[in-house]
Amino acid sequence: MRFIPFAEPWRNGVIEHFNDVFDKRFFRTEQFHGLHHLAQRAQVFEDFHNAHHRYSALHGATPAEWEARWPWTPRLLDPTFTPPTALPRRGQIDFVRLIRSDQLLKILGAKLPVPETLVHRYVTATLHVRRERLVATYEDLWRMEVPFILKP
Repeated sequence: MRFIPFAEPWRNGVIEHFNDVFDKRFFRTEQFHGLHHLAQRAQVFEDFHNAHHRYSALHGATPAEWEARWPWTPRLLDPTFTPPTALPRRGQIDFVRLIRSDQLLKILGAKLPVPETLVHRYVTATLHVRRERLVATYEDLWRMEVPFILKP
């Protein structure tokens, strides 16, 4: 898993733009009679949007036109999938964080001090879940490894 930097939605601009269009042109304009009705109407909106809405990030193409140019099929989640409600027990999670003037790397509520040279730089932190270790790096110039005890 990799997360974009906290509070920086522009790093996922196409998705955030779609979310804005979805909110203003669909979600706020209709009333829904239940979850099934919402899902049904959302699919109609998404199909219309993908066929007609052009994005500069896609060089003026619609999402449907862009998708047609690429021989790619998305892997959809299994219909029985349910999102986790807790951290996994194994694996790793990558975080990208901007170090602000307070010189703190902020991960899952923890605040870890870092050198002043990292202010206004992006640090990558990898949480090794089973080992409960956090390894933070900035390019090949800085590395920090610390225990990171996960709360149950």
